[in-house]
Amino acid sequence: VANPFDVIKCRMQSMPVDANGKALYSSMIDCFRKSVKSEGFIVLWSGFTPAYVKIAPYAIISLTLADKLTKAVTGKDAL
Repeated sequence: VANPFDVIKCRMQSMPVDANGKALYSSMIDCFRKSVKSEGFIVLWSGFTPAYVKIAPYAIISLTLADKLTKAVTGKDAL
């Protein structure tokens, strides 16, 4: 859910400015429209795979550890 907003945020933060000082995007909505129009709707999920590969091991390890620690301390399953 957050990845499309992150893509737009990153594009806004790194947008080029021409010699006259005019920015490429005038707002987040303008950035959204221009990005989708020029690259298609799927552009909003660009970068999802690296983000998922980064977060998946963390989520698996932390949830497994929480389950094991809860069971060791309380004697009950965490879920």
